[in-house]
Amino acid sequence: MALKILRYLDENPNAADTVEGILQWWLLDRAIIEEEEAVSQALDSLVKSNLIVAVQTADARQHYRLNTQQIKKARKLVRESLVEKK
Repeated sequence: MALKILRYLDENPNAADTVEGILQWWLLDRAIIEEEEAVSQALDSLVKSNLIVAVQTADARQHYRLNTQQIKKARKLVRESLVEKK
């Protein structure tokens, strides 16, 4: 955690905030940025496996939703992952 705070301060040497502000603005924002690539890769994988569908809307952004024709397969994967965690 200390290194994450130092990394933020290295990139923003004039920053100062409260514990709440550091959690919300420094660390949460950084975590979101770091997770964006992993989420994109996961979505690509789910689309390729036909478990979810991607729809491009008028604003040119992709919207993702469950492929209801594959709901049994999706539920099975979720159940299996829960069993593996136990």
